[in-house]
Amino acid sequence: MKKGICPKCGAETVYSKNDGIKYSVMQGVVIVKTNTILNIPSSAISYVCTTCGYFENYITDKNKLSAVAKEWKKVG
Repeated sequence: MKKGICPKCGAETVYSKNDGIKYSVMQGVVIVKTNTILNIPSSAISYVCTTCGYFENYITDKNKLSAVAKEWKKVG
């Protein structure tokens, strides 16, 4: 998505915004709050495909990413 192409549908209708998707209080909607990761506020960049609705969020704080790597269980 960072290159403007949706990995799900292949459309070139990807838009981004810093802290674009923070949270939703509506029932049945995915809740995304980056400040709950290790209880340290951080910023994220959101990417949304306006064709299929797929979205991705990336934490931009390198210190937060290092803390996650130390405290979370690695997958795989």
